[in-house]
Amino acid sequence: MTNIYQLNKLQFHYADKLALSLNQVNIQTGKITALIGANGSGKSTLLSLLAFLESPGQGEVIFNGEQVNKGELTYYRRRVGFLAQKPFMLRGTVYDNINLALKIQGKKQRSEKIHRALKQLDIKHCATQQAKQLSGGELQKAALARILVLEPEVLLLDEPFSYLDQHSAQALEGFLQTYTQETGQSLVFSTHDRLQGFALADNILALAEGKQVLTPLINLFHGEVIDHVFHSGSMRIILTEVSTKARHASINPQDIVLSTEALVSSMRNHFQGRVVLISDEMDRVRVNVDSGVIFQVLITYQALDELNIKLGDKLWVNFKSNAVVVF
Repeated sequence: MTNIYQLNKLQFHYADKLALSLNQVNIQTGKITALIGANGSGKSTLLSLLAFLESPGQGEVIFNGEQVNKGELTYYRRRVGFLAQKPFMLRGTVYDNINLALKIQGKKQRSEKIHRALKQLDIKHCATQQAKQLSGGELQKAALARILVLEPEVLLLDEPFSYLDQHSAQALEGFLQTYTQETGQSLVFSTHDRLQGFALADNILALAEGKQVLTPLINLFHGEVIDHVFHSGSMRIILTEVSTKARHASINPQDIVLSTEALVSSMRNHFQGRVVLISDEMDRVRVNVDSGVIFQVLITYQALDELNIKLGDKLWVNFKSNAVVVF
């Protein structure tokens, strides 16, 4: 197993403020990695570092086995593809924009590459359209096509779903699911929809206040720890790991067991609630249960059939103490 990125003791500051502090982070080659976290957690800063638009004030970045030096950022920048949250297109047609990107890098067979990328993203009809007149979804795809023709070693996407309608978002989800399989290349994307990232990605990199936390930040609750119990405003979660300074608790949506009756088991946390959402989440099912707080749970279709539940049904949420991450 190889890594496209290795980040060692990395720190980045904006003026005097520490924005990112990562001790050791590895991003695997040929996999999809989702960056998740609240606004201001460091996702965009990390993407800028991965795209070599910025360099860390401290620490080491290794890209595809090569140690990156500050003086060579342009060289490494050419090897990655970065799609900004609001992509910028130049005047001219979609074809003109993509062709210019290829021309700047001295690529051959430009017309063939352009048509292949447009077909891959289902926007061949946009080739002769003025880039400035595209819809939000078409603009996102056109900017992505401009990157794909350059065949980057890693594709970086900053909040790619933010401005898309449902149809465009579903099409992009489909692309992300097949990209690494078809190309063997790596893909990193940030998202504010943590469960979407969890469902789409092979690996999760979760950030909180510029630091990595070993939890997908789903089922995230705020409170305090008192005597091995995490207290939030409306519930008590029994813990095994105790940090009296912790102010957050999170439970992986796959570590939660749903049941129609109270379970008698080694699991020490049980909450009864009402089913408020059942939805498809790639190849799994998202079930939201309201027990005073909303628990988000991912289960298989088989488990859904066995539970035989519908909206409004009462349901128990069960999880072990060691399934809770506090920080």
